[in-house]
Amino acid sequence: MKQNESGVLILSETKQGERIVSCGGRISTRPGTAIELYKKATDKDKNLNLVSKVVSSGHKTVLEHHYFNLAFNNVSIFVEQYLIEFRMASFTIKSGRYVNFSNSGFNLPDGFNDEQKKMLKTHYKKMFKMYDRFVEAGIPVEDARFVLPYGLKTNIYMSLNARELIHVICSMVYGRGSKYEEIYKLGLSLKEQFDLRYPNLIENSQKLYTNELDEILVHAPTEAKKPEFVKHSAKLLSFPQNAFESINEYAKASGYEKFDLQTSLKDDKHAKLLEHFYYTFKVENFSMIVLKHYTRHRMQSLSTAPLAKMMTSNKFVVPETISSNPELFADFEKCIKENRKIYNKLVAQNINPHLLVYVAPHATAIDFVTTYNARELLHLANLRTCTRAQWEIRYLVTDMLAQIKKTDPEMFKGFGPSCYTFGVCPEGRMCCGRQAEMKQKFDNME
Repeated sequence: MKQNESGVLILSETKQGERIVSCGGRISTRPGTAIELYKKATDKDKNLNLVSKVVSSGHKTVLEHHYFNLAFNNVSIFVEQYLIEFRMASFTIKSGRYVNFSNSGFNLPDGFNDEQKKMLKTHYKKMFKMYDRFVEAGIPVEDARFVLPYGLKTNIYMSLNARELIHVICSMVYGRGSKYEEIYKLGLSLKEQFDLRYPNLIENSQKLYTNELDEILVHAPTEAKKPEFVKHSAKLLSFPQNAFESINEYAKASGYEKFDLQTSLKDDKHAKLLEHFYYTFKVENFSMIVLKHYTRHRMQSLSTAPLAKMMTSNKFVVPETISSNPELFADFEKCIKENRKIYNKLVAQNINPHLLVYVAPHATAIDFVTTYNARELLHLANLRTCTRAQWEIRYLVTDMLAQIKKTDPEMFKGFGPSCYTFGVCPEGRMCCGRQAEMKQKFDNME
């Protein structure tokens, strides 16, 4: 793959991966120590044959011993959002909060015809020009990006084991991702590379995937009316009663006198007591940017509409840095209105609704439902109520925390940014220096 090409490449993997996986298939049924079995497993063909039989019988955990490191090169932000929904993987992504994306470019799948591509390229150039105008006016790049399209190019490192990689590839090629040209082609490339390591394993999993559900969920897009600029909201839908009373009972059953947050910060067993309590929120009118940040938290249940449907939204979020400046807001509004005109032209041409993902700006407002246990809510609050968190997700999580504190103030005493919970800021030289202010704020949160 050339430096500037769009695509995916397996950069590195576990040395002797197939050999180790085959040993995993042997160790539970054959005599010998782990080292002895490994020394004997020198025949690659026999190893692969055994792996195929073991996996076909449903014992897929052996694949988890083989780890892969991938590079997604110059793919769209849309692909990024798709990938980070796979929880059993690790990601490092180019940040739109710190990197200037002015010259990053964009992807347009071949599903657009030549005339549509010409129209979109002209529109995208205007969006990038608006981005540059905002940056030159002193708007932070994390806010200027709200006008950029979801077809924006980005770069990603992704690491995962072979079992999860099979799941990712099958989802891209045979499942919900297959409806999207860019994702499908990336999936085919990954499949070709994976087949060199484990022939036929992916085909054996194909029957478990379908793209039919996507056809049911995605409705035909309708014409967009005047754009609506919306305000955020989060509503606590369900929560346990008498949580603090209950957690103290659980603590006694686990050998502790009572639950203590400070003890839980140092004792993993004690911290597990928080995992018995679940809180569900309905989140409305937050930008696609928040969804990218939010999805990276693995220990939650997150429900969203299909991306193709979310992108038909006619609601948009405006950063305060832009809305507070009448001239810049007028430019922002003009850009969004023009975007809706382009959207309507494509809808009138009966465009494949899955392609509209590439048209929507980052400011597009979306809704979702999320459920966390109390332990993960502590982790979420530590990271996302910090002054260094992106402002929109900071607003969201602070609001969520205020609501759960009302349900049981004693249970959530000490929940807040890391400096508040631990008494020390982990940000080093990036520390905001406002620990006293944070303590007062979260001590008196209502």
